[in-house]
Amino acid sequence: MTAHRAKGLEFDHVAILNGGWDRPSRGEDADAPRRLFYVAMTRARSTLTVLTDGPHAFVCPGDEVLSRRVTPDIAALSRARLRYVPPDPRLVDLSFAGRLRHGDPSLAAIAAARPGDPVHLIRDGDRWRIENAQGRTLARLSRAFAPPEGTTFLRGEVAAILHWRREDGDEEDHHLLRRDAWEVVLPELVFEAGAHAVMADQNGS
Repeated sequence: MTAHRAKGLEFDHVAILNGGWDRPSRGEDADAPRRLFYVAMTRARSTLTVLTDGPHAFVCPGDEVLSRRVTPDIAALSRARLRYVPPDPRLVDLSFAGRLRHGDPSLAAIAAARPGDPVHLIRDGDRWRIENAQGRTLARLSRAFAPPEGTTFLRGEVAAILHWRREDGDEEDHHLLRRDAWEVVLPELVFEAGAHAVMADQNGS
């Protein structure tokens, strides 16, 4: 869930994803991200993991209780051809389900989705979308998403489900929304480099 939604809650184990902590939301003061990061950290009862790719906005060298630096030996990996696109809210149209009409089949599909469910990547014009095994759309990907160059989609699954609210998005888009809260499916996608299979098209073939 988002750090905003976690306020007042506690969990045995907390992992804080990387990205965006140094950028205040619209109307916030410059120190708001630091306060929110503090909220996220203090949700943990037993263990706290902070993930970062490079320098972190708030965790400085020497602050870590246990720091691990990993440099994968790609040549030694048996499946080095695989490229993983991890779950990332920036790659998903966060207001997709909020704009759907009441009774849209995708709303029921999203409500039924669970982490680990298989998904398919489908080309839809100049964008991409995620479908479940029954062919129902679970998510629309943002314009920031593009398959890794030179790869073919291999498989995907539901990695996480966010609870999103009208106030979490930009005010300029509020007039497009049909509900105050909804769920956002975040997929993990796996691609294979140099494979000869055909990328999924609009028909999923």
